Amino acid sequence: MRIVVGITGASGSIYGLRLLERLRNQRDAETHLILSRAGEKTAYLETGQAAGEIRKMANYSYSQEDIGSRLASGSYP
Repeated sequence: MRIVVGITGASGSIYGLRLLERLRNQRDAETHLILSRAGEKTAYLETGQAAGEIRKMANYSYSQEDIGSRLASGSYP
């Protein structure tokens, strides 16, 4: 199963982090993370975790500006 997690500047970034933590323990879960710059700042303020630490929780991580990422293609399953 593939799951895309988006963390933006909205309050409540802890929910995205907890989701990534739980999915990391499931063998069939493949996680893809998009973390906005505002999301990086909010997550750091709310949890103390830096963007690099958050990105390590996901199998794949993409910049919000990466229009060439596999997630940006309508043909990606």
